[in-house]
Amino acid sequence: MMQQIKIGRLIQCTVVKFLPEPDSYLAVINGTESLAYLPRKYASRQYREGSGTVAAVFLFDDGKTILSQRSPQYFRRIAEEILTPVIRDGRIRVRKAASVMNGPFAKVAIEGINGADPLNTCLPYLEKAKMYTDDTITIVRYSENIKEYIVNALVPAPADKVLQVLYSHALREAIVRVETPYCGYFVGKGGANVATAAKLINVKIAIKSARQEVPADAQNGERYVRAHW
Repeated sequence: MMQQIKIGRLIQCTVVKFLPEPDSYLAVINGTESLAYLPRKYASRQYREGSGTVAAVFLFDDGKTILSQRSPQYFRRIAEEILTPVIRDGRIRVRKAASVMNGPFAKVAIEGINGADPLNTCLPYLEKAKMYTDDTITIVRYSENIKEYIVNALVPAPADKVLQVLYSHALREAIVRVETPYCGYFVGKGGANVATAAKLINVKIAIKSARQEVPADAQNGERYVRAHW
């Protein structure tokens, strides 16, 4: 049975006990006699014995099934679950999800189809995410324009405070210059906002304030001769 359960799959399970070592909830996968472990650091809330929940298969470790409610796969599957009506209607497409351990939130990139606005289309359904997680799910508008996508990925930081985006296609790196008082919003607590955005779009992002000088070689492209800033 366990060989048929793939990483990333959502499963329903019931907590049977808490294990101080290895600081995990022991759960039985509903409909089976198979056990799985939900490390407390991967759980989005606290559970008691007998609590039912949903988690994603995170990894298989030495014959044990490890679950997570903080992994990108989990947040993507949640988004696909709660957005099923508009996905089936062909209005949006879930592109990718990203999360970091030190951030109580996740970002999910949504592509609008046939002119649909991803944010307005998805907002009525986000309340349902509370059934699955206490973490915040932030919708990011997907864009084929990489500079626009970078700015979008940095929400909830205010896009209108971005002064300049320098991007290296070859190195997958970006420098985002923002108005000085707003640097903290873009970086986020512990760097979580910019780190999650970077994971979401697979681009290394450096936030610079308007007072910080951007190296001249980055400005004129000399640093990356083939980088196409």
